[in-house]
Amino acid sequence: MSYDPHSNEWLLNRFDIYKDLRTRDTAYWSDKYQVYVITRYDDVSFVLNNPKIFSSSEGNLLIENSDMRKGKTLGASDNPIHNDYKNIVLQAYAKDNIKRINEVFSEKANQLLANKTLINISDVTEELGAWLSTEILNSPLNKEEANKLTLHTHKHHPLVSIEQPDQNANDKFAEIFSRLRMRIPSGPGVYNEYLNNNQKGLDVPALIVGPMMTGPGSTAGALQYLTLDLFYENQLESVLNDQSLIPEAVNESLRFRAAVGRFTRTVTEDITMHGVDLKPGDRVAISLESANRDPASWNDPDKFLIHRNDKAKHLSWGHGAHACIALAISKEMIRTYLKVLLNQVGRYEILTKPEDLKYVLMFGGNISIMSNIMLRKL
Repeated sequence: MSYDPHSNEWLLNRFDIYKDLRTRDTAYWSDKYQVYVITRYDDVSFVLNNPKIFSSSEGNLLIENSDMRKGKTLGASDNPIHNDYKNIVLQAYAKDNIKRINEVFSEKANQLLANKTLINISDVTEELGAWLSTEILNSPLNKEEANKLTLHTHKHHPLVSIEQPDQNANDKFAEIFSRLRMRIPSGPGVYNEYLNNNQKGLDVPALIVGPMMTGPGSTAGALQYLTLDLFYENQLESVLNDQSLIPEAVNESLRFRAAVGRFTRTVTEDITMHGVDLKPGDRVAISLESANRDPASWNDPDKFLIHRNDKAKHLSWGHGAHACIALAISKEMIRTYLKVLLNQVGRYEILTKPEDLKYVLMFGGNISIMSNIMLRKL
């Protein structure tokens, strides 16, 4: 089966496919995406940690057909401009902001999971992902309105979803930005930092749009996989009996199935990797999710083991200059979600069989979330 993150069949079978790709003498070439697919842990780690050789400024997604992103977002930029962008909003993702966001997130999680027997986990996790992004942004818009806009953006913006795109999304954004520019910040968050900590006066609306476009999906995917993994891999009872295992369970789930599993880079100088002589201008697709299961770096990589002692660190947050800026906040919210799930739902079963999972096909090809996860409380 060819490499195709825009195929439900491929997404269902990707870890078996990665096994084959890792053992080949040369890196797999994808005609469809015009990329070499990098699958081994050491190679993926090298790419992440050498941004001068593997540039992000030409885009970091499998499909890049918009100049809105190239060189103008955190993900699709290189230093020094990347650090300029990061420094504008870094404080919004700092630990001081986690407590405020966690209180809202915990409240919403309790509301969505309490007193229910049958739960659509896909809907719950997308809603929570949108709330997290809404609170990180913390715009002066009414919170319910802002959350609906974020959720709509995640589901229907043409640069995010290819299944039900809303071609008027950019007009809606323009309207929202015109309203935002006339309002003062309502508190700490990306919006406040963008206005008050933008010392170079950079016009980078993507710093505001980014959390709305990609945040809900990456959060929802991590929460979905955690919910599935605990049940499918028979680990739920262990965590129910000992909630001190929550951090380890979250970490292993992030390794086992990364919600944000794939990025691209553009080669800037001659280099040989996985048997291929790469030239400037070549594109590579780094597979974080494959690296996380490379048997050269992990013991029993295809087993979900809460008590791991491998030296390797999973790459689901990225690494180096482009490590996820929301790492600390996201990790705390995933732990909070699991705590609420255990307390409000307790023992549960997943009614959706693994082979029947339906993936939402995302435009960029890097985020994996599902639309039909049904849970029943036991």
